[in-house]
Amino acid sequence: MMKLKGEDTMGRAFVSINTDLVNNPKYRSLGTTGWFLYSLYEQRQQVSQYHSLNGDKTFTDNNGAFIYFSNEEAADILGVSLRKLTQLRKQLIECGLIKVVRHGLRNFKIYVNQPELTPDDVELKMKWSNFSFEKKEMAQNVDTTLVANNASDYSQNMPINQSNNNQSKSNITRETNETDTPAQKYGVQPVSQPTEQDLDGMAIKSLEDKVAPVLTKSTFGRIKTLSQGSYSKAKWFVDTIFKAKSQVESKLLSSDTWLYSPVSSEATRFETNELLSKGLESALLQIAEHVYRGKETIRNASSFIYVYIRNFMASAVRNYIKDNYELVEDDEIELNMLMNFKTPAALVA
Repeated sequence: MMKLKGEDTMGRAFVSINTDLVNNPKYRSLGTTGWFLYSLYEQRQQVSQYHSLNGDKTFTDNNGAFIYFSNEEAADILGVSLRKLTQLRKQLIECGLIKVVRHGLRNFKIYVNQPELTPDDVELKMKWSNFSFEKKEMAQNVDTTLVANNASDYSQNMPINQSNNNQSKSNITRETNETDTPAQKYGVQPVSQPTEQDLDGMAIKSLEDKVAPVLTKSTFGRIKTLSQGSYSKAKWFVDTIFKAKSQVESKLLSSDTWLYSPVSSEATRFETNELLSKGLESALLQIAEHVYRGKETIRNASSFIYVYIRNFMASAVRNYIKDNYELVEDDEIELNMLMNFKTPAALVA
């Protein structure tokens, strides 16, 4: 599908809506709010799939990737009542777009399914939804200047063979009896090949979009500063954050006391624990001071950063539980023991 981006939309994040939700009569009764709710679920599932591909199986089981997304959270995002949200989620279940399975006392796993394709005999509500530059009859009518200006948007999806490419240019020139190619005729400059820095910048932006539902913009800003424009470093920081989070969560759930408690899910999620989401930016800033400006000699920077993030998360989880729930003395003692990770002395000289 063609994707044209104006300068006013560059760098922003979007929630996309599958056009089959609009075109397929099976889903029209959901309305715009129902379509948007499904799109939120789908976007969150993509984050779960991303973590799974990178080794974090926290949100993956035998049935595939799933999400935790409370009705309260979704209702707040959509600006509707809790009752309305409950009705919308029930409709999504009835349409087969999601499957909801109880997990523990209060949590529900949500599995997101793809919409059915719109039948061929249905008149499309969005007749332009199948537009593609790859359709020959359309490509011939596209203004040459528009193609040149947006070549970088769609050329990545088209296989390039140098000999075929040159032959195509030659054919165009002969068929139109022109000595110059269309780009030369209209004064369009040839599209330059992206540099390594450009590619890293695009990859980092893609990474930021993927984790946007979980990590705040300011937090990812710290990651970009620490990675100094390198995609591989930025990805390492993201992977390290979720690896540390997974270890803290696994340690907490190793106890029967917390394994079946809904408190555990709230405390270990960025979406519900503000101490995690807001504190991570500060933790990354402190890491920069220690590693790059500190007086101590860091012997193993990678291990130091991982341990620092893990210990910060353990503290945030412990404090969230203590601040929001009354604990008996035995539970508090056990929680302190579970969230106490020792820092190896060998990391700092």
